[in-house]
Amino acid sequence: MQRKKGIIIFTLLTILLTTGLAFLLRWLHMDSLSPFLMFIPFVISVFVQKLVFKKPIFKQGEFGFRLGQKRWLLYGPLFSLVFVLLSYTLSYLFNADLFSLQTTETVMKEKVATYSESYSLFINIVIAASVQILLAPLINILLYIGEEAGWRAFLYPNLVKVHGKFGLFYGGIIWGIWHAPMIYLYDLNYGKHHHLGLLFMIVFCVLLGIIMQYIYTKSGSVFSVALAHGMLNVAGGFIHSFVITDEYHYFLYGATGLIGLSLLLIGAIYCYRRFPNYS
Repeated sequence: MQRKKGIIIFTLLTILLTTGLAFLLRWLHMDSLSPFLMFIPFVISVFVQKLVFKKPIFKQGEFGFRLGQKRWLLYGPLFSLVFVLLSYTLSYLFNADLFSLQTTETVMKEKVATYSESYSLFINIVIAASVQILLAPLINILLYIGEEAGWRAFLYPNLVKVHGKFGLFYGGIIWGIWHAPMIYLYDLNYGKHHHLGLLFMIVFCVLLGIIMQYIYTKSGSVFSVALAHGMLNVAGGFIHSFVITDEYHYFLYGATGLIGLSLLLIGAIYCYRRFPNYS
């Protein structure tokens, strides 16, 4: 009963506080601070862990603050990188007009700090991609830890203890709904298609959540999923910056369209079947 109470309190406070602060930041024209909303799941989980569950926060590796199985520090972000590359490769095969050399070169010159006229376009892309992929997830890891410690290390394990493996689906639904303020206020991933975008985001979070929780369970470390989350956002954002907007269909292409969801479905089925069923 106490565990269920804690789950409900965590869910309500996390969604309500995130939504309220998101609207406040928009009203104050401080949208640049919106990434810090990712800390809210962890803050609320600490509150529930301490005051509701009356358990230690950082003792004995609570919240996954340990290195765990170190190979997963590589496997986690590698999964995200391969997933993003496959999503956009398949998208390109479905529609070759998604990318063009002219658009790519324009983006590189205007937006990429490492661009140099001394190198070919290909070399410039390799350099920029290497910097993004190797450094950005590490630089921004604190933001991703804030979110992943709340979902992967607190909410999901408690849901699984109450509902068995089916708790993974509940976790994904909650995680997806949590993105609603970002979708409606900042057009996250789906442009102005907010209602359908939220439904797609929920499906995306259910599938990705199963995979991420599998990674967390295997690694025993929040750092592995934080790096995986960071790689997903960084690699996806980098490749998407070269997309020709007029040719891009939010609900078909990329990591969060039907192509990406189909790939995630395969991974989610694999991970779900191998996920330990305990209560």
